[in-house]
Amino acid sequence: MSGKKVRNKFKDFIWDYYLTNREIGKQNDEYNREHPQRGWSTDAKVYLAIIVFGVVGIIVKYFIM
Repeated sequence: MSGKKVRNKFKDFIWDYYLTNREIGKQNDEYNREHPQRGWSTDAKVYLAIIVFGVVGIIVKYFIM
């Protein structure tokens, strides 16, 4: 056998994803320490309302009717 080195591309992809997200997480933590949150933004409230209405709609469709 010629000893060709096999690369695990999926493992490399997952490891790169992990390292990148860890760096982003550190940056977010640093930013949040410097700028504490004052509550929910308007966008977050709208997204939450849409999710709640969707869940209620699914419950009504499949469990009540």
